[in-house]
Amino acid sequence: MTPAPLSDDPNGRHRDPVTGTVTEEALLHFLEAVLAMAEPVGPQVGMLCLGIDGLEGITARHGVAVRDAALLGVADRMHERIRVQDLVGRVDGGFGICLADIFPAQAVAAAERLLRCIRAMPVPTPIGALALTCSVGLVLSRGGADQAPLLLDRARDLREAARRSGGDSLVTSLQGRPG
Repeated sequence: MTPAPLSDDPNGRHRDPVTGTVTEEALLHFLEAVLAMAEPVGPQVGMLCLGIDGLEGITARHGVAVRDAALLGVADRMHERIRVQDLVGRVDGGFGICLADIFPAQAVAAAERLLRCIRAMPVPTPIGALALTCSVGLVLSRGGADQAPLLLDRARDLREAARRSGGDSLVTSLQGRPG
């Protein structure tokens, strides 16, 4: 079961102006609601954090317009590949996805598909098509005592571990899985 969607948000208060994804605040609100509905058995709640590798360098070399095009292109690919019950939001300089009601193997497969898709599909920018890679951190929870900000922080830490290991990779907190 997933919570009701965000309102239409006519003032754009809960949307990122560049990508149209929800803000981190709105993503955390959604994650809290999903965690509150999680069951102790069965599907879990996933939190995925994705960062575009080398985004700071792209911005320094090519400017904000190219950075924004890269962010928009990645956001579009994410929206095309998530399930209707999941939610994409801006987190730090990258993105987060709350994966509602998902089994561990499904969560890992979804993260791996995102990595492959972003790697395989250059995004259009003012300087031409730009090939990108990303670093992804993934955690799962059954709700209970887990709080949304702490779950997001764990996913961020795993994303940074993926980045430190060279990028273009997935790091999870799951035993026997990538990372």
